[in-house]
Amino acid sequence: MQKGQQIAVVDGLREPRRNPIFRRLFRGYQFGVCTTREATTRALEVRRQVYVGRCGYEIPIPDAYDQRSWLLLVEHAQSGAAVGSMRVTPRWGGPLETEEYFVLPRGLRSSRVVEITRFATLHDQPGGPRFLPAVAFGLFILVGRLLERLRVEQAIVCSKPERIWTYEWLKFRRSGIRAPYGKLANSEHELLVCDLRRGSPWRQEGQEASSFRYVDAFEMDHPEIVVPDPLPGFGLVAGVAGESPAVRRSA
Repeated sequence: MQKGQQIAVVDGLREPRRNPIFRRLFRGYQFGVCTTREATTRALEVRRQVYVGRCGYEIPIPDAYDQRSWLLLVEHAQSGAAVGSMRVTPRWGGPLETEEYFVLPRGLRSSRVVEITRFATLHDQPGGPRFLPAVAFGLFILVGRLLERLRVEQAIVCSKPERIWTYEWLKFRRSGIRAPYGKLANSEHELLVCDLRRGSPWRQEGQEASSFRYVDAFEMDHPEIVVPDPLPGFGLVAGVAGESPAVRRSA
């Protein structure tokens, strides 16, 4: 038995006991893929507040990539406030936003590649651990489950240097390819890649033995985190105005 790992007996079988912090980490939030125009509008409003309001970037919201992407939304369950969003764009619909600034290696110029962009959170769980914010972590678990559903081979992100460690912790690997990201004030970004060809890297064994293994959170069932079946089609941003209305709870 690995050091620091507890064992539970379930139906006669012995299995690791999951860290209880993960069972309560996402309480009070709802994570999902936007399936309506209203939800999409609210996800775009979160992006606007972060990228335009907080960071001062001059980017169109929505943009052309939103027309062929899945948008993710996090809501505060009690108030209905939208507090987080993210975008997942498959390359089978056309070139990725990254390709405006990077020349992708041949292995990434595939229809089985997706790009994760526009990560945005407004606030997080009060009193929660600073190294594991609930809204951000829950978004990545949602992304992981969406990618498993899509059965893609690789996922890419572009990150500022100071945030690279977060993606490395999430099993993305640095490519060493860097470029100024024109839309985001020409700040330097590096391309990172997560290889999914052997299955989800977040569910694989071999992580450091510890009573606090983040892989437990990816393996557990969280009723707050839902990937709809079937997945919604694209085009939900059609008709979404350049300025979104006030954030309201989606139907």
